[in-house]
Amino acid sequence: MPAETISTVVNHSGIPFPAAVASWPGIRIVDCDRDGPLPADIDGDIVFTRTDGGPNLGALLERSPKWVHTLGTGVDSFPFEALRGQVLTCSRGISGHMIGEWVFAQMLAVAKAVRTAPLDTPPSDWHAPSAGISTLRNKTVVIFGTGGIGAEVARLSLGLDMRVIGVRRRGTDTPVAGMAIVNDLATVIGEADHLVIAAPATPQTVGLFDDEMLGLVTPGVHLVNVARGTLVDQDALRRALDDGRIGTASLDVCDPEPLPAGHWLYEHPQVFLTPHTSWAGPGAFAEIISTFHDNYLRWRAGTPLTGVVDVEAGY
Repeated sequence: MPAETISTVVNHSGIPFPAAVASWPGIRIVDCDRDGPLPADIDGDIVFTRTDGGPNLGALLERSPKWVHTLGTGVDSFPFEALRGQVLTCSRGISGHMIGEWVFAQMLAVAKAVRTAPLDTPPSDWHAPSAGISTLRNKTVVIFGTGGIGAEVARLSLGLDMRVIGVRRRGTDTPVAGMAIVNDLATVIGEADHLVIAAPATPQTVGLFDDEMLGLVTPGVHLVNVARGTLVDQDALRRALDDGRIGTASLDVCDPEPLPAGHWLYEHPQVFLTPHTSWAGPGAFAEIISTFHDNYLRWRAGTPLTGVVDVEAGY
């Protein structure tokens, strides 16, 4: 579009934009509360919002913006029914490095038994290693989902000589050299020493890790979930933990979120639980804005946007 054309971005996220955004070409920013009635003058070409939208998002989208961008990556909580034909994009790929590090940290913690190794009393033999200490080298990690997160887990794992198998819905192209790709989880889940769940929540993946699927694992497997809690049947997970099919579960996601007080996941000795924070790290929001900036420049230039959500597929 011509340089003098002004594009109005309605910031519906509740998070102030950095001051530098005002220097982008042809941009006008209008802040909009996520709750309550919309002011009459709130209107724009682009809506920048949270993944779960907000109470008044539907009313905002009825004002016919052309493009909606979410600051999150997973869009399973987005109200797709509110869309009025707008293009929807997400911040796909922004968290891959941070979440990949979190996953790798959990695998290494389990392999080195660091969660049980710290001393609180003098041991009978100072040099005796703690039970359960192992290695990641030559172990197999099966990664369900080969997007940005899965690719980063693969890259880190290959660096420590692990055998890496990625599972994707279709195709055999690998995002990381050395990562084998298959399309059927059931054929490889039994090979995993570490099983990483990093796929979107869709009608095809919700509840996939049920009693039947978890019945195929090698006993003692370490399960890591950084996708969505809904991909794992939590009753089946509890049974698998209790009977030894799963040795440890490292969970950054659960169902529901927030998890209510008294839930068994808080107390189970084989569960390591964090509150959906694996994405966090220095510059996380700056990276979100950088991704949006790239797409904004594409929008201005009339070139295809990145991170476009397939509304029918749900991601």
